[in-house]
Parts: sequence; structure tokens; C-alpha cells
Amino acid sequence: MNNYLLSLWRNRQGMAITEFALLLPILILIWGGIVELSTAHFVGRKVALATQSVADLVAQERSVTTALLDNNVRAGAAILFPYPANTLSFQIQSIVSDGNGKIKSDWLHTAPITSQGSGSIPPEARNLLTKNDSTIYVKVDYRHTPVLGSLIPGFENFSITEEAFAKPRRTNIIQRN
Repeated sequence: MNNYLLSLWRNRQGMAITEFALLLPILILIWGGIVELSTAHFVGRKVALATQSVADLVAQERSVTTALLDNNVRAGAAILFPYPANTLSFQIQSIVSDGNGKIKSDWLHTAPITSQGSGSIPPEARNLLTKNDSTIYVKVDYRHTPVLGSLIPGFENFSITEEAFAKPRRTNIIQRN
């Protein structure tokens, strides 16, 4: 009996498949984490690029219309490809400083839903403005749903928010028609 137990102890056949079976779930978990982290990183980069691009496009104009701003929003959404853009929202705002240095919101365009009125002024804008000056402020919110997120509770989706400022290039203050 002792020899039989000793021979079982020394037998190494099937050991590799057993180790593989034990490590496979851990390897799949690591692979899934790498996929999700890299996807989240690339989505974040694309949202940042879309934000800066829309701010830059608006800053190149002398005046804007709702149709032009909607086209710029569509261009920003196209940058997000191949990721879905249905949870993407834009806020485009012109922040102006009058001759006395008083800062206010001149106009606001939000998409996909257009709202009237003026938005709040971010604190960073105050440092960017001088008298009779303006800046374009763009804020983008994106709700990302990870590919494997449904497998991990609490990781179903998360929000990415980016902001960008751009100085008008062809005029001090961009008018809205």
C-alpha cells in the first residue's frame, strides 16, 4: 500500500492540465480587466479630443447659428467612432467680459437638447478674460457602458466629463444669430 501511495505522489501526468484549469479563470479575469481599462482609456481620449475640437471649430467663426453649432456637435460625435455617441451631450457657451470687466454668459447651446438661457460660468473662465474679451467654453458628458461591465456588479456604466476653452480667432466676441 505504501508503494502505491508513493507512486501516486510521484506521478506527474495531468499536472499541467490541472494547473491550467486552476489558472484559467484568473487569466480570463486579467484579460477582461485589460480590455476594459484600455477601452475606457481610449474612450476618454476620444471624448477629450471631441471636446477640444468642437471648441476649436466654434472659435474659428465670427458668428454662429443653431445649425452651425449643431453641425459642430455632429462633428464632435463623429470623433467618438467606433464607440456609440447616443449618450454624448454637449454644452457650448460664449463667456464675455464687458468694458468694466464684468463677466457674463452671452449665449449657450446644449445638445442633443437645445436650451435657452445662460449657463453657469466656470471659475477658470475668469482667469482667461480681459476687458471686452470672450472665450468659448465647451463641456462634454459621456456615459460609457463597458463591454464586460454587465458581468461585474456596480461597473455597468460610468460618466466621463471633459471641458475645453478656446479664444475666438477672428473677432473678440462671437455673436449668435
